Amino acid sequence: MTTVDRIAYTSKLKDMSPAIKAGLAVSTLLGVLVASQNVFSVAVFALMTALCTAGSGLPLRQYRKMCAIPFWFLLAGAAVVAVGFSEAPAGLWHVRIFGVYLVVTLDSLRRALELFLRSMAGVSCLYFLCVTTPVNDLLGLLNRMHAPKLLTELMMMIYRFIFLLAGLAGQMAVAQKARLGNAGYRASLRSVSMLASSVFVCAFQKSAAIYDAMESRGYDGNFDFTGELSRSTGRQRLIFAAYEVLLIGAVVAVKWIAG
Repeated sequence: MTTVDRIAYTSKLKDMSPAIKAGLAVSTLLGVLVASQNVFSVAVFALMTALCTAGSGLPLRQYRKMCAIPFWFLLAGAAVVAVGFSEAPAGLWHVRIFGVYLVVTLDSLRRALELFLRSMAGVSCLYFLCVTTPVNDLLGLLNRMHAPKLLTELMMMIYRFIFLLAGLAGQMAVAQKARLGNAGYRASLRSVSMLASSVFVCAFQKSAAIYDAMESRGYDGNFDFTGELSRSTGRQRLIFAAYEVLLIGAVVAVKWIAG
């Protein structure tokens, strides 16, 4: 079982209806996109953080580690947005490179900050869905919504193979490190290339083995997902309806205040 699966299956909100959780995450994400205001994005991030930690039972330290990767990735993207080109020195900061000025203006900083906060708020919405809903429940929900079978099957296979290959790569990296494969720059480059090629070969071997195993169990080209989804209770539907009313009101209020 992967770390994400373990977190989802041990969540305090695991037994809540996946339709309610998906609706809450998607509607909040849409609210962030429609409002497009920094204050609203920060509020959504704080709310989703509280739901993922206090509500779901995920330790704050682990949640912080989960947010670290998208944080630095989005920060780098926002930094690129903050920098523009100009034929003359301008803005809050500028530097001349090959006859062109790289400039940072107040407007570009505002756009970069808005993009960063809105993206982090969106990530927190998706994290809420990931840490509270097992992937089998999500696939079951998509089947109930009559999503194309090709979509759900691809999602399941990609999800499983990502963690399978990541585990293989981790084991190979440990083996290389134990044999001083990273002792020096050239050795590190050689080890990385060997690791990439080995993972590529193992991917084909694993896929062939899995296909043979499925055929031996009567695989006919379709995956049948079994199991019952948790039904939403009246209390859950009432809380969800109240949340949606508050969300819509907050979006309208923020847009009205912003003019």
